[in-house]
Amino acid sequence: MLRSGLASVTSACDTFPCMSQNLQNFVKGASMLRNVANRVPAGAWDNSSCCDGWTAREVAGHISWGLETVSNLAEGGGMADEMPEAERAGDDPAATITTAVDNAIAKLDQPGALGRDAPPAFGGMKLDQFLAIMSVDSMTHAWDIADATGIDHGIDEASAEVAQQTLAPMAPMLRGPGRFGDELDTESTSALDRFIAFTGRTSVRS
Repeated sequence: MLRSGLASVTSACDTFPCMSQNLQNFVKGASMLRNVANRVPAGAWDNSSCCDGWTAREVAGHISWGLETVSNLAEGGGMADEMPEAERAGDDPAATITTAVDNAIAKLDQPGALGRDAPPAFGGMKLDQFLAIMSVDSMTHAWDIADATGIDHGIDEASAEVAQQTLAPMAPMLRGPGRFGDELDTESTSALDRFIAFTGRTSVRS
């Protein structure tokens, strides 16, 4: 059902009730990430991002590692091998992200994949639950890359609202070095602005 490509998967999210909501959200977040990555201008991957000390290329390597971990978990494995983020992203970060997204979706389209175990650090949840986190992670890093490279992120208000509702109960687990920073104050009525503040991010274009 899913291996015919990302566009058909997105359509399938509206058609097949057997797909979990978490999987639907993951496909949507991964689609946003892929769309952003493939619109980054030539030469912009080495722009600084809002993630302290990371360029857009390094953000791409980091989220690709997360997506590769999803692929491994779907097959009963563990975390993807670690390497420097820029090295993982390589000379063509858009291609790296696209491959990671396609592989993750293909591996999730296997019987029993969603019932496999997530990494122990996430409290013994199943992969289906872990996808809720990874859907937001993909969307958040799509914003990071878009912000760093000066392109539109394509994130709608409804998705931003769902993202914050998804992560709010897990906030203590998600904050700390290498994760989200402290929530920032905002007076904005925009769901996306509120979510970005929730993640502790400040635009490099502010």
